[in-house]
Amino acid sequence: MTLALVAGGGWWFGRFASHLGRDPGVVYRDPTTLDALLKRAGDAERAGDRATAITTYRFVASVGDGAGAEWAPYAAAARTALKRLGVADTLPGPPR
Repeated sequence: MTLALVAGGGWWFGRFASHLGRDPGVVYRDPTTLDALLKRAGDAERAGDRATAITTYRFVASVGDGAGAEWAPYAAAARTALKRLGVADTLPGPPR
């Protein structure tokens, strides 16, 4: 019985790790988390902490990007805020 549980746990962990490798943002796709991040970014923006606001908005935009219609409003809100701040929604660099 114990061996079956260990084998099952190992299989599940490998599958989860593989999924994280393909989509690292999956653990952050939760309405509560994304709402909290958008609030944190807004608070930073109002406090004049532009760097924190931009970084957090970019993170939310990237986590919500291409993840489905359920997450599109979060990405759209982050992109709107980034536009308001006058910055791109991604950092320049080589394509991934």
